[in-house]
Amino acid sequence: MIQSLCITAYAALVCVLGTGLAQAQDCSGPPIYFNGELADIEGELTVKSGKGCVFGLNGIPGALNETIISQKPKTGRAGVDGLKPYYMAKPGYQGPDEFAYTFIGMSQYGGPMRITIKRKVTVVP
Repeated sequence: MIQSLCITAYAALVCVLGTGLAQAQDCSGPPIYFNGELADIEGELTVKSGKGCVFGLNGIPGALNETIISQKPKTGRAGVDGLKPYYMAKPGYQGPDEFAYTFIGMSQYGGPMRITIKRKVTVVP
């Protein structure tokens, strides 16, 4: 599943989960909404065992300098490809996991931008 960050009124950020047909079977979760350039948000995610998700970067109002995994998952694997974070569930595992990724950069107004998204993951067969 690809997660897109979109601009709403007055530079509020809205995180919307988009899916492709093949990806919709591997990864799903409700949209995450947040405002501002400095935010800590939690969101749920369901991932099939052995499958993964990539989270997109579209619509960030500013300049993204870095994406980091700010909390490593306990059983799965998380990383960054370019500036896009991803999560891969451990094959054969079923149960809870969690991780967090942080977008770091400069807001459209020249101030600091740091958005951390913590994912509460449920891995299903």
